[in-house]
Amino acid sequence: MATPSIDLNTASEHELTQLPRIGADTARRIVRHRAARKGFRDWGDFAETLGMSEADVDAIRSRAWIGPRPGQPTTIAERRRAVREPIRARPPRSSRS
Repeated sequence: MATPSIDLNTASEHELTQLPRIGADTARRIVRHRAARKGFRDWGDFAETLGMSEADVDAIRSRAWIGPRPGQPTTIAERRRAVREPIRARPPRSSRS
């Protein structure tokens, strides 16, 4: 199985047409539906796009994803931890009199 390559929440109409069973008209409907919903939360949201059948959704699942890229941090705390550098110990302060 190929690694999903297209994020359905950010893909352009042209990128969506690269998916199986998606033509220009369907891609336009997906973009409009996504904008109206402020993005897709899950595959159920995506499946509600006018003209999408269960077979269409199944064909697209192997080539696309919804939400964070698989293997990427999902919560805010995980994203913060992923970008932070390791904390280095500070040298002790010298006492000056």
